[in-house]
Amino acid sequence: MKLSKKAIFFVIGIATVALVGLSVLQVQNLRSSLKTNKQTFLHKVDLASTKIANAFSSDSYYPNQLIHAADRVRKSGQLNDQKMDQQMKAIIDPIFEDAGLDIPYEYAIYMHNERDDGFSFVMGDEGTSLEFALASCENPQERGHGWATLTCAAGYADDDSFHLALFFPSQDADVFAQSSGALIVSIVFITLLIGCFVYTLIVIQRQKKLSAIKNDFINNLTHEFKTPIASISLATSILKGGKKVEQKKKSNYLNLIELESKRLEGQVDKVLQIAMIDSGNFTLEKKQLDVHEVIDQVVESMHLVVSKRNGTIDLKLNATKSEVLADRTHLVNIIYNLIDNALKYTVDVPHISITTYDSSQGIEISIKDNGIGIGEEIQKYIFDKFYRAETGNVQNAKGFGLGLSYVKKIIDEHKGRIGLKSQPNRGSEFLLYFPFT
Repeated sequence: MKLSKKAIFFVIGIATVALVGLSVLQVQNLRSSLKTNKQTFLHKVDLASTKIANAFSSDSYYPNQLIHAADRVRKSGQLNDQKMDQQMKAIIDPIFEDAGLDIPYEYAIYMHNERDDGFSFVMGDEGTSLEFALASCENPQERGHGWATLTCAAGYADDDSFHLALFFPSQDADVFAQSSGALIVSIVFITLLIGCFVYTLIVIQRQKKLSAIKNDFINNLTHEFKTPIASISLATSILKGGKKVEQKKKSNYLNLIELESKRLEGQVDKVLQIAMIDSGNFTLEKKQLDVHEVIDQVVESMHLVVSKRNGTIDLKLNATKSEVLADRTHLVNIIYNLIDNALKYTVDVPHISITTYDSSQGIEISIKDNGIGIGEEIQKYIFDKFYRAETGNVQNAKGFGLGLSYVKKIIDEHKGRIGLKSQPNRGSEFLLYFPFT
């Protein structure tokens, strides 16, 4: 079933909406998970703070020590008292451990005077005295910290009391770490979805391009077959007609039928060769053969075609070792295809030079022409199946875009390589390499 352009865009649009919607849903789920984890964390802090207050106030020793420590801190001008700090952590640490609060914390102790409803810093970890704006005995969970009333301040005014504020510098990172598993899973799935979506778009684009190329191929195939078939049909009708045909004309018609039949056979062979290679149902029949002999054979077979255009093929077979292990039929087709291309894409009188060179592990072949050349921007596409470059004013440059694709595939099967040097209006040079074995 072939989808219309509108249907393709509709499917892409629906898929995009679904992908965006799913991504938004995953983000919302992640935010909800973070919020839940933070509430759970602060709830644990609140319960632990209550236990700390109970543990502290249950023994009069701690309140008395706190009062003396507060006096020492006030007189020394320091932030904390070492002895009281050890006692506070001896109470806090076990309770936090039991609550599963394995997270760094800082604390500060404030004194609250109920007469003026004011708080004043008493002692605590470095920096915490500056954060009182964040601390409050009202809704401490909303502010992200713990709060506990430690004791009435014995020895102070009856309306004074000490309060403990607990701060967690890495709270957000810890809460986020708890949700990291869900985050990683969400990222993985979203990435997979995006990857699949992008891949689907690429496949659709390639299929559209391939469909256009195949349509062009069918049109070219129809045109290429239609012309020789029409010529053969016309010549056959004349020969079968009742009228007497002169011997010379009869001979010309027979030659035309033969030439057009060979032309049809050649076109069919190209299509079949590519089809066989693509299906994998072919094997090379490699034998020791002389590359120079193959080149001479092809040049000789194309002598008439080149002569009709007053062209020349200059041979410089310089390689001292020219025998390779290759398939003769396919090697002949490679050389033929490249010479045929050189003729088709040359506007003026064609001049082709074929040169061979010695290589340490094989033989190198250069096939150079004075044709229209190939722009650098399209050189990477010329070996693609069905690709046909714009030929400008070259009227006879017809084909299916299969020749160079076939050449590249066969050379690859021989473990060789092919390269190209070309500039527009300065001709082209194809460089081939075949290993000896």
